[in-house]
This record gives sequence, C-alpha cells and structure tokens, in this order.
Amino acid sequence: MLLTYCDVARFHKAVADVIPSIFGNQWCQAFDAEEGRRKSRALLRPSSEGRRNIWVGRCMSTAMLETILLSVRKVNALDHALRADPQGLAFLEQTASLYVLDAASIPGHPTTYGWWNFLNDALNEVERYESEGDASNLEGHVRLLATITRRVARRPPSSDRRLVKICFANASMTHMNLMANAQLSQSLVGSNDELRERNMGRIAAIVFDWSFHRTNSVAGLSTSAFSDPVVMEQFCGVLACNAVSSGPTAVRHLVSDWIVPGVESQQLPPQAVVAIILHISVEARGKGCPAGTKNVISSLFPSVCKSVIGPILLESLREGDEGGISGGENINHRIAAISLRSLESWCRANEIGAVKLQKTFNSTNINILVSIADALYSNSEAVIDSVSELIDTLLQLDEREANISQGLSIAQSLMSDVMSDTGANPLDIARQITGENDKARPRILSEFVSAVGLQRFRFSERQSKGDVSVCRCLARTAAVVLTHSTDLMKQGTLEGSPDGLLELLLKAVAHPSLYVCGIAVEALTNLTSTSAELSTKLLPLLQGKAIIPFHLINNDDGGLEEYINFRERVLTDGLSGCYAGCNSFFLQSCSSAIEEFCRASLSPHVPFQLEAALFCMVAVAKTAVKTSDKRDLCAQLERMISALAKSPSTVTSHPLAMMKACRFVNQYASVLPLCETKATFESASELAINSFNQDLSSFGSLKSIGDSSPLSEAANALEQLLCSSPLLFSSPAALSALENAWKAPYEGKHINVEERETLCSGLCAVLISFPQDRWAALVDNLARPVIACLSIVSNEADHILSKDSNESFVPMLIRLSNEIRLLAAIVQHFMKAKSDKVIDNRDRRSALIPLLHSSWPVLTHIGDKCGSHTVITSSIGKLLTASLLLTESEEESPLLDELVTLAKTVLAKSKSPSSNTPMLTFVEKVVDQHGAERNDTIHIMIKDLILVAYEAILSVAKADGCEVPQLIAATIFKTLSSCAKKCPLLLLTIAREGKEPGEVIHSCIEASPQTLKSNEPDAITTTVSFLAMLISALKSISLESLDDGQKQVIVPVMDYINRSFRGEILISLVTLSCCGILPLDAVADFASLIQQILFPSQWHDVEASVTAAFFTNQFLLGDEVKTVAIATFKRCTTSEYPTSAFADMITDMWCMHQTDDTGAIASGEAVLQFVKKFSNER
Repeated sequence: MLLTYCDVARFHKAVADVIPSIFGNQWCQAFDAEEGRRKSRALLRPSSEGRRNIWVGRCMSTAMLETILLSVRKVNALDHALRADPQGLAFLEQTASLYVLDAASIPGHPTTYGWWNFLNDALNEVERYESEGDASNLEGHVRLLATITRRVARRPPSSDRRLVKICFANASMTHMNLMANAQLSQSLVGSNDELRERNMGRIAAIVFDWSFHRTNSVAGLSTSAFSDPVVMEQFCGVLACNAVSSGPTAVRHLVSDWIVPGVESQQLPPQAVVAIILHISVEARGKGCPAGTKNVISSLFPSVCKSVIGPILLESLREGDEGGISGGENINHRIAAISLRSLESWCRANEIGAVKLQKTFNSTNINILVSIADALYSNSEAVIDSVSELIDTLLQLDEREANISQGLSIAQSLMSDVMSDTGANPLDIARQITGENDKARPRILSEFVSAVGLQRFRFSERQSKGDVSVCRCLARTAAVVLTHSTDLMKQGTLEGSPDGLLELLLKAVAHPSLYVCGIAVEALTNLTSTSAELSTKLLPLLQGKAIIPFHLINNDDGGLEEYINFRERVLTDGLSGCYAGCNSFFLQSCSSAIEEFCRASLSPHVPFQLEAALFCMVAVAKTAVKTSDKRDLCAQLERMISALAKSPSTVTSHPLAMMKACRFVNQYASVLPLCETKATFESASELAINSFNQDLSSFGSLKSIGDSSPLSEAANALEQLLCSSPLLFSSPAALSALENAWKAPYEGKHINVEERETLCSGLCAVLISFPQDRWAALVDNLARPVIACLSIVSNEADHILSKDSNESFVPMLIRLSNEIRLLAAIVQHFMKAKSDKVIDNRDRRSALIPLLHSSWPVLTHIGDKCGSHTVITSSIGKLLTASLLLTESEEESPLLDELVTLAKTVLAKSKSPSSNTPMLTFVEKVVDQHGAERNDTIHIMIKDLILVAYEAILSVAKADGCEVPQLIAATIFKTLSSCAKKCPLLLLTIAREGKEPGEVIHSCIEASPQTLKSNEPDAITTTVSFLAMLISALKSISLESLDDGQKQVIVPVMDYINRSFRGEILISLVTLSCCGILPLDAVADFASLIQQILFPSQWHDVEASVTAAFFTNQFLLGDEVKTVAIATFKRCTTSEYPTSAFADMITDMWCMHQTDDTGAIASGEAVLQFVKKFSNER
C-alpha cells in the first residue's frame, strides 16, 4: 500500500524507531513534546566512521532535526539497509512509497519530501565524498540507491501527482489554513514534477559521461562508484523506466530525438545507449506499461536495430577480444553482451524471428546472422550466454511463425471450396507472407547448425584450458540449435550435415562438469529415439557417466546428492532415448557389462561399476517391460541374473550394488516368470531374500544413498516377486524363508516398519493363493508375533506408568505404534490382495475377524492408556480405517460399533490437533462408506463421532489458547465435506446437547472467511472444497420432502448459510482472488465457487458484497476494470456465464496484480486489453 503522512510531526513519529538503528543510540536520547511541536535532544559525537559523524552535541529544533534526517544521512541509511537491518530497510521503503508535507518549518510555505528529494541529497553526498577522495566502498550504496530509484521511476508521473495531492489533502485536515490556498496543491505537484525531471537530467548526465565508462588502466578498478557496471546499467534502467512510465510520446522522444542522433554522431557512450535501449524494451513488456507503448516499440524497431544495436554490436565484437586476456572481461565484452540482450528483448517484444530480423537488416551493410555467429568466438562468458539466449528466442519465434503458417495452410485448404474466386482472399495473402518465412527458415537453421558445429574445435580448446564457463555456453547454444532443427533432421530437409553440431554435443556429454553434460544430454535425447547410429555413440558415454565418482562417496558438501539428482533425472531420460533408438544393442551392452563386473577381481571400484550397469537397466525398465516381444529381454535378463547369482558375495553385498540389484529385480519382477529357465526367478528371489537378511552395519554411511536403502529396496523387490508369482513361493522351503524374514525383527534384527509393511503386502499375496480353508490359520500365524509383541510392550508400559518412573516412555510408544501399523497392513493387504481366482470378500472377512477379536482387548487398553499420544492415534487410525473394509454389509454393524467405540475413546483422550487428524480421517471414511445408508443407528454413530471430535477440538483450543473457529475449520472441514456429500440433513442438524441445531455448521461457516486467508495452501483448498460441497448439498435438499418438524429445524440453518455465502464469504472470495492475494493454484477453485454462489442468487442480494470487494484499497486495476468485472458478476446471476471465461477473467485480474505497487497498472496496456477482451464478451 502507498502511505501518506500529513506533516513533519507525524513523520518524526514514524522515524523515531528508525533513528537509533541508523544513527546509533548515542545520536538520539529522546523525543519530547513542547508547545505542540516535536523537538529532540540528541547527543552527537564523533565516532570511528569519522567522515560521516561530523556533528557536535546540541539541542535541535524541529527544522534542524528534519535537516539531519532528510538531508544529511542518506549514505548511513543505505548502509544499514545493505546490512539487512529491518529498520534501515523500512526507512528506505517508506521514503520510496510516501510523501511528507512539512507545514511547520516555514509557516505558510509548506514543502513535500519524497524519494526524489532523497535521491538528490544522496547523489550530493556521494559526489562530496568522492571529491574529498573518500569514495571507497560506496559501490554497494549506490547500487541500492539505483535499484530503488528504478522501482520508483516505474511509478507514472500521474501517480506521483496523485500522491502529492492526497498528502496535501490529508494535511489540510490538521492545518485548516492550507485549504485557503487553492493554488498551493498545484504548486507542490509542479515542484515535485520539476524535481523528478531534474533528477532524470542528472542521471542522464551521469550515464552519458564518458569518464564513467573508462576504468583505471593501472589498478583495473573503477575510478568512481558511478563507474560500477551494475550501477551504470541500473541508472540506464531508471531513464528507461521513467520514459516508459511517462507514456509512448516520452519513449519516442528519448529514442528518436536523443539516442539515435547521439549514436550517429558518436556523442554518446555505447554502453549507456544499448543499456537504455535494452531496458526500454524490457519495461515495455511489463504489465503496467501505458497503453500505446507496444505500438511505439513496434514502430521504433527498425531504426533501433539498424541505427543503434547493429552498429554497436558489430564494433564491440570487433574490439572485444583484441589485446584482452583470454577469457577475461572488458568493457567491449560488456557492450557486446548488453547489445545482444537488447536485440533479444526487442525481438521478443515485437515477435521478430530470425527470418524477419534478417530482412530488417537487408538495407544495411550488416549481416546480422553472421554477426551473431561471430559472437560465439568471444572469450567472454557473458557474450556467449547472451548470444545463446538470442538464438533461442529467434528460433522460438520462427517456430511459432511456422506453426501459424501450418494452421493457415490447413484453413486455406478447408475453405478453398467455399471462398469466392473473385477478389483478394485474406487467407491467400496471409499464406503468401508466411510461405516466404517457411522457405527462409530451413536455410537460416542450416546456417546456425553449420556455424555452431564449427565451435567443436574451440570447445576442445577451452576444455583443455579448464574454461568450464565457455564450454557450458557453447553446449547451451548447440543444444538450442539442435532442439529447433531436430524436425528438419528427422525429415531430411536440413541443408548440409549436422555432424559437426552432434560432435560438439557428444564432446559436451563427456565433459566432467555435470552442468555441461546435462545440457547436451537433454538436447540429444529428443533425437536418439530415431537414430540408431547416434544412440550407439551416446550410450557408452552415458554408461560411463552413470558410475558414481569415487571421491563423492564421503563428500559432505552436497556433491553426492547433486550427482544422484543429475543421474536420476538427466541420465535416465538420456538412457531411455538410447534404448528407444537401439534396444538390442542396449540390452547386450548392459548384459556384457554386468557379466564382466561380476567376474572381475574385487577392487574398490568394481561395486560402483556394477551398480552403474544395473542403474542403466533400471532406467529403461518402464519402457522395456511394456514391449510386446519380450524374447530378447528375457534372454538378456537370464544372463544378468545368472551373473549376479554367481558373483562373489563381496561384490553383491556392497550396499550400492545390493540396492541397485534389488531395484533391478523389483522393476523386472513381472517379466522374470516368463524366462525359459525357472532358475532365473528362483535366483532373483534368493537375491532379494538374502539382501533383506543382510547385515550392513559395517558399511556406515553407505547404508543409504538418497531416499533409499538396501533394506527398503529388498523389501520392494520381495513384494513384487511375491505378488507377480505367489504360487512359486508356496513350497515349504520358500515359506520357511519368508517366515524367517518376517520374524527377524522379533529376534533382534532392526528393520524399519515401512519395510515390514512392504513385505507384508507380498506375504498376503502368497497367503491368498492358498485354499480358503487355510486362510484363517495362515493369517493367525502371520499376526501372532505382532499381537504377542503388543501385549508384552503394553505390560511394560503399564509397569513404567504405575511406578511413575523417569525411564523414557517414547521408545515403547513407537514400538506399540509400529506393531499396530503392521496389524493394519495385514488387514488392508489381505483384503486387497489379487488372485487368479474369484474371491468373495466375505471369505476374506471371515479370515480376518478372528484376528481383530484376539487383538481387540490389547488395542482397547492401549487406546485408553496412550490415546493422547499422536504416534498412537496415527497407527490406531490406520487400523480402524483398514478395518472398515470388513464392515461393507449391514451384517457387520456390531463390528462397526466396536470400531466407532475405540475411535471415540481415542478422541476423548486427544490433547493436540495433530492427534485428532488420524481419527477424523477414520470418521471421514465411515461417512463415505455408510453415510448414504438409510440406517438411523449408523447415523447416530456418525453424529456421535463428529460431536466427540468437535468436543476434542474445543478442549484442545481452550487448553492452548487457540482461536476456536479457525482451529475447528482447519481440522474438521475435510470430514464435514464427506458428510455434506453423503448425509447433508444430518450435517445441518449436528449440535451438542442443549445447543441450537446446526451448532457445528454455524461454527465452520463463521470461520470460513478467516481460513480462506490462511497462509497454508492445504487449509485454503480444504475450505474451498468444503464450501463447494456445502452449496451442492443445499441444492440437493428438497424442502417438499421434509415434514413440518424437519422444516422448522432445517430452514433457519439453510437461511443462515445462504446469507453467509452472499455476505462475508463472497467478499473474501472476490477480494482474495480478484486482488491477487491468494496462491495462483487456488484461483480456478475460487472462481468456480464464486460462480456457484452467484448463479442461484438475485443481483440485489449479492451486489453490496461484490461492490465492497472491488472498492477495497487492495484493488489496483482502476475503474474501467472494476466496471467490466462487476458487470460480468451481475451477468452470472442472470445467466449461465461460461465457466472457463469467468475463470479467465479472475485469473487475468490476479495476474495484473502481480506487479510492483507503483500505480502504473491501472492505466497500462494490460488493463486496456482486459477491458477490450471482456467488454466484447458481454
């Protein structure tokens, strides 16, 4: 928000907290009130800063204090802001955002003070320090000054004038004599305009001063803070921002009357010229640029390119590397880089591709495409990076033009029969224009392919010298060109050979830098799928890159994590491309590598090499297992599994090799049963079981890499093997091995509960393959150690609690929680296990009911004693939710009652919102499964559950001092959404005993506006989903079907909900979405909800809310947008306005608010387009 202060006294109050931080506590002891005016007593003394603290201690008047605050200490304020001091930053922020009116210092002659005054004084200070020979370490201060000035320059002069007028109007409320002078406001506005222009002239004098564009030839350092390249470019940006914000006429005046003539006469420094030109186009592409700016930019494009950018680029490239240090940066490099950036920005702003750009320069002696190619030979990273960005933009725009041409061609062919043969056909004319571009585009692409391909020799040279930056830039340029020319290569229409370009990229793949390699791999991946030759060349390079560098294993600076991320993302895509191009060669190569490493004598590097070969197979598994003809794949898998089974245990027992071997088995588990020899599947199973039982304590940090571990990979592999072919594990030997693995944690082996749950999934797949009459015994055998462990640990926990011992209780809670999770896993996986035969779920339930009966006493005891702990409620919630699968029929209502009773017991023990969440999930599932049933008993269960949860939330809120409505909403909305969907009448009547019907829904509706403003995206999403579901629920209720008693209860609740939707909720929805406050991901949901509220409403019921939302200070888009938006909202109440169009309108308003708060957007190009677009739709 833009702030205003009415007089200097209020300003003093605002900065009172800032002064001690900026000037030091010794500078200010107190602020006293005397005769209605502020005075201060300051103790000022010299300090180590010397040149900045030059005042002596004395009592100062208001004017003197203002002089110190507003005229002297600008560098100090900047210094504190650079140190990230909050008060210093706030001081600069306020100075840049408000105007102060001093009506007290000189009665009758008030003056304003804002950023333009601060800037003028700060520049004076810097110049004074430099004239005194004390300009060291001021670059950062001037950079910050220039950065903030650029932001303020984006504020149009009209917004500046409005702020000054508002400041004067506010001041008149306290200084009534000011109102008598009708001309004073206009005088203050004019003075501020003049000061702004004077500052712009001063900045222009700085940027066009040749002395600031030279460096000290001896020291190599800038002679002034203004010579700093960053400062200079920011100041150039200030001039550009000021011109753009002042309107199209100012832009044309700056370019046509100053820049172009200045370049032609060689009176202006080229670095300043191209920087201003660059930032003019950048600002002109912004949301807040004034209407008409883009038209001016388009009309200026030819003269800017031919008279400014082209000549300066040509000269800077010629001079850039002459006499310079190889790889070094100089002023010509900077000029060339900025020139290329300028050209890229102007082309993007005008949608000019390489074809049109070349035509633009046809009337000059500059071959712009050759100049761009020459830029690739620069030793400057900035230049090569800029030319890569330029080439990418040009080729993107050409590709877009080609797509348009293709669309016109299709339209022409479709309409040729219905168009008249006489007169000019607009489609023919457009097709003729785009057709010329179609012919030129392949030729230009071919030139780029050839030019960039020649850089392969330079790439090798720079790599040999360790120049990673230039190699990266060259690789990026080659990748850009390859990406845009891939279609021509596939079609065979590329002029010339791409071999040079491909050779450069292959060299980049072999580069030791992950960044250089990644750029090349991503580019080549799109081409390898159609080129077997390229795939066979690329594959060995990728296989080598897949080997984890030995030096990264014990690296603690993030190198290993970075490499793993590169391998999982970039290399995986590259390998998949190679597999698509040469799958047989790929499989044979990996098989040979695995066999070689399994036979090799042990060395520290062999496990890493084996792991890399397995990684390559894992990378393509998703594609490989989907091939229709798996004979070649099965043959190679047999070779690989056989090699792994015969390899020395010292190789396969290495954690890295073991992890990848288990993942390999996991990925190909569905194919292994298809292999000709059954030994392949048996060997894979043995490998997984042995890995699961392996002791890895001696390997330290290698026990886990990334988010995986050998144990978790082994568990996943076992699960897939067991589920893919459960009958192969039904032999006594196999069952014994699986039983040993399952019971290992009860015999002292540490296995995480996640791995045990995964193993349980596979075991249940095996159990379900046995005859049904054996299920109960098998399930009991699986659950027996779990229930026994629960009983033992529960008794130990009771013993500790009875003694009030200081012994840690947390490990026991974790163990109890883990065992309950295993019971939940048994129930869930057994109910969902797949089988080749048709199974009645009642048979599954019959096998599981005894398990619940035997475990229920200990579970009830644990819930009663430990239900206040989140770790316990989480696991019990999972078990209860899984057990709902057993209550699908009404016959199981006694079991459902037991589940609900345990849930209420745990909820009653709850002491925190987090402990409520798992149980509310259970309530939600109960409602989803049974809420729609016409069963009063079940509805009573649901009502009791929700009320117990409601009471638990209230008690938690009371204990913690939280805001009750928001806590209720954030915790229970998801559960109530299910209730609204399945049993809306029940939801509207839920209330505690003695309370009005609908108490719960009243609380939630009351809290909705606040939760919509939450900083948590999940809370926003849940709230919107609940409100949308509630609206649907209200529509589904037919009052005619209710008796009088029900109507008497329901109708008042419905009326309250509808009033709330049309009131505070609608205001919040519109304000948050249309003013750009909420996250972008939520905009579409908000728009949909707004429409759902508007459509069944009368305009007079919602008009006040909609108007209130648009007339807030947060809405910055001006009256025209406001009028169009309100009219559209009104239309939504009278007709079914297209949902997509309404969402687009809300999204456009949201996007326009995502800009600097400079006041420019309301009169900008984006607003003009918005009004035109949505006015037409009306």
